[in-house]
Amino acid sequence: MGFIKLSVKAAHDARIALRTHLGGDSSVYEIVIGGWGNTMSAIKRNNTEPDVAEAETRYILNEETPCILYIQWWCDGLLEIFCHELDTRLSYKDSNPFVLNYIGFSTAWGATGEWTLDNYIATLPAIRSQLAESSSYWLDCNSEDGLPRNAVCASDDDLYVGRARHSSSVTPGSIRTRACFVTWGGRMHRKREFQVLCRRDAQWVKCWQGAVPLHALPGGETEDGYALFVGRVLDDGTYYVGKVEPHRQHCFIALDGEEVGFEQYEVLVINDDPPGYIGR
Repeated sequence: MGFIKLSVKAAHDARIALRTHLGGDSSVYEIVIGGWGNTMSAIKRNNTEPDVAEAETRYILNEETPCILYIQWWCDGLLEIFCHELDTRLSYKDSNPFVLNYIGFSTAWGATGEWTLDNYIATLPAIRSQLAESSSYWLDCNSEDGLPRNAVCASDDDLYVGRARHSSSVTPGSIRTRACFVTWGGRMHRKREFQVLCRRDAQWVKCWQGAVPLHALPGGETEDGYALFVGRVLDDGTYYVGKVEPHRQHCFIALDGEEVGFEQYEVLVINDDPPGYIGR
């Protein structure tokens, strides 16, 4: 996940590039604001046609008044751009997202511009790469669909591993009865749209007090850019899947509508090698 707040003064054609690296062969999302004579905005993927998202944004840019933009991307492949002044939103869900390490700004087609970068949040590069590389393990689902046949089962009572977006986070949680239950802000939240983890080589490793195995699967991110790992807890004979937050030294699960933390838990690992331990 990443977040940028920026503003731009320009007559037309403001461009923002989100790139993996600085080479010419880099994967890139290009965001066009006020293109086509300041009438349309769009998202391009790797400079190919057609655009992956478009919206009418007539007169969104102005040379005298800054246009304030909010750009956010998530580890499940969702890219969103929002302009508060015009109540305009562009979004694109990439089924094969790539790592974003660099941000570029420019104007085009004869326009000049003044840019101000106000705020940003980004995760550590190593975790960023792991989240992108494992994005194909997660499949979109909703409460109306059945689960894929290779969905990771966390216990014998039809408990599955899922994750969902909530309040600028992507949070691992429990899938039961075709809904995903995640925790945030001390409370349980039921999600009808979510992702389910699909792998054949998943295993669980006992951990405690914020430690996670070396090959633990990062399953999401907090709204502040901290990595979340997939954990499970056995409480009163029943397993629950939740989020391991190393910086808070607990695994948090949804229990009786509340967010409850446990110092001892198991962490999901997608690797056949003997695990080593690391505090993240």
